[in-house]
Amino acid sequence: MRYLKILALLAISTTCFGQTPPAANTTASNVARMTPEQQRQQFRCEQTREQIKELLNRKVTGPSDSDNLASLRKNERIACVPPLVSLPPSAATSPAKYPLQAVRQNHQGVVIVRVELAADGSVTDASVYQSSSFQELDRSALAAVRNWHFDTSLGTSLRVPVRFSLAN
Repeated sequence: MRYLKILALLAISTTCFGQTPPAANTTASNVARMTPEQQRQQFRCEQTREQIKELLNRKVTGPSDSDNLASLRKNERIACVPPLVSLPPSAATSPAKYPLQAVRQNHQGVVIVRVELAADGSVTDASVYQSSSFQELDRSALAAVRNWHFDTSLGTSLRVPVRFSLAN
C-alpha cells in the first residue's frame, strides 16, 4: 500500500510540475525503503525546489520576490540534503588554489561546499557544508567554487567536494 502512495505522490508531482522531480530518479525499491516521514520530506523538498526554479526562471524583480526566494532557499537548506555532484568542467580552468601555508604545514583534506545556483548555473551563494578542519583549505575551496558554473539540471542547490592532496 505504501508503494502505491509513493507512486501516487510522484505522479502528482510530475503532473503538477510538468517533469519528473530530480529525486524521482531513485528507484522504486529505494523509495519503498523510505519511512513515511522520509517520503513526505522528499516530496516537500521537491515542491520547494520547483518553486525556487519558477522564481529563478521568472527573474527576481522586486523585494517581495527576493524575500520569497530567500525564504524558499532557507526552507530548502533546512529540509533537503542537496545532491553530491562531481566537479564541473569550469573547475579545470579555475581550480582551487592550494594555500602555501597549508602546504608548509602538510594540511590535506576534502571540503564539501554547498552551492546555490542562479538560473544560468552561476553560483549565487556558497558555504562550507563539511569542513576539512583547516580554515585555509575551506576559504580556498569557497573562493574557487564561487567562480565555477554548474549544470542546473542537477538542481539549484548542490554539494561539491573540493579535494586538497599533497600527493598531486
